[in-house]
Amino acid sequence: MAEEVDAVHFEVMIEGEAHPWTEDTISVADIRVLGNLPADAPVIEQDLRNGTERTLTEDEVLRPGKLKEGNRLTKKRVNFRKG
Repeated sequence: MAEEVDAVHFEVMIEGEAHPWTEDTISVADIRVLGNLPADAPVIEQDLRNGTERTLTEDEVLRPGKLKEGNRLTKKRVNFRKG
C-alpha cells in the first residue's frame, strides 16, 4: 500500500474533488472511471484560471496536474465535470 502512495505524482480534479493519479497522461475514459461519471455524458474541461470551458472528444489524452514532493496542488487550475 505504501508503494501506491509513493507512486502518486499527479492530481486530477473531477467535479471539484481531487483524485490521485500515477500516470503522466489521462484519457477521457479514465476521467469517467476515476470520477464515476456516466459513460454517455460528455466530459467538460473547465479552466479555472480564465473561466473557459470546452467539451472533450472521446479520443483526447490530457496531462494532469503534477504534484511537488507529494503535496497537493496549491491552486486548482483545471476541473473536469460531466456535461
